[in-house]
Amino acid sequence: MQSLEVFDEVRVYEGVAERTGAQFSRSEVRRSRACCRSLSELARKARASGDGDFYLPHDLWPPDTDRVDLRKPWIILSSLPQPRVSE
Repeated sequence: MQSLEVFDEVRVYEGVAERTGAQFSRSEVRRSRACCRSLSELARKARASGDGDFYLPHDLWPPDTDRVDLRKPWIILSSLPQPRVSE
């Protein structure tokens, strides 16, 4: 079976995604709303629907990573270093 045909089950809880270890074929998850084509789509769907189980193609999970934080911290623009203007 090709890697795009194998989907990992990913559980999202409080903005952190972890693989459960369960794998499904594409035909089993294709019509599911929880099926994601990319990690960014997983983050979007998790923000929109909250915690739950999602399905991500096996080869799209970052290598050597157990968990992925899907929340991005806010950056306050005034805290960024200001460029120096030379006179």
